[in-house]
Amino acid sequence: MPAAHLWQLEAVSLEPARLREVSLKIETGVTALLGWSGAGKTSLLDLLARFETPSSGKIIGDPRTAWVPQNGGLWAHCTAREHLKIACRNRDGIDDLLTAFDLETKSESRPHELSEGEQSRLSVARALAADAPVLLMDEPLVHVDPARAGKYWNIIREHIAMTGASLIFATHVPELVLAEAARVVSLRAGRVLHSSSVADLYAVPPTPELMTFLGPGNWLTPDETQRWFDEDIDASRCFRPEQIEIVADPAGRTTVQRVTFFGTGETVEVRDKSGSTRAFTHRPSGPHLKAGDHAAIRLRK
Repeated sequence: MPAAHLWQLEAVSLEPARLREVSLKIETGVTALLGWSGAGKTSLLDLLARFETPSSGKIIGDPRTAWVPQNGGLWAHCTAREHLKIACRNRDGIDDLLTAFDLETKSESRPHELSEGEQSRLSVARALAADAPVLLMDEPLVHVDPARAGKYWNIIREHIAMTGASLIFATHVPELVLAEAARVVSLRAGRVLHSSSVADLYAVPPTPELMTFLGPGNWLTPDETQRWFDEDIDASRCFRPEQIEIVADPAGRTTVQRVTFFGTGETVEVRDKSGSTRAFTHRPSGPHLKAGDHAAIRLRK
């Protein structure tokens, strides 16, 4: 197996039907396991961490790992400082880690004395303290306030840059995959639907379902593209919100029926002169549209 691969899975299954005939290579670097609840993300991480063994198939590769389970996996009898002492290869870094994860005032607290967010931060700090070449994280920092989680992801990112460690993490949040991962494995019902670079899955998802794994998009057939944009494409494809522009235009060929704004973009339902309707998601660059506006729809070049 090439050195660039951490693991190679060959027709791996995990009963009862948690993983089904998974064949996959996991490379060095940062890989996200993406899918909704029940997709098989935790089961796959459990196999990589050797907490479970396959019901059938073979896993090649056994790098040393540090593990952040979904429930934190903390030791009830240990204080926060003791967690890091047990894991830490460099005792001089314990205070720095406690400070970095805003746990310095909780250093003598045990898990039951910590909030869920503090437990999540301690679990990640413990994994970084182990200085393992591979980090496995199951929905890390999921209990941390979203406004603060970015700070701790910066610490994970800096650790990876400094040590060269690889990270495999499970999530169902597209924005986190786009921000942190180079590669993505998309799972559904225990099967691998797709494995590629994040950039490829975002730009050229092969199906409408896989398009949704990395956030909103517009799946258009050649006929639809001709109808709504007067543009020609060779095959059905995804257009992400930033590739579409919808603007108020008295001479526009469509009329806005409804607008749903969600912060980074908006979904606009429009009707053309024949009475056909279609919703498009785009990133507005001007005044917000409203029902009744005449609008022009364009593909951004």
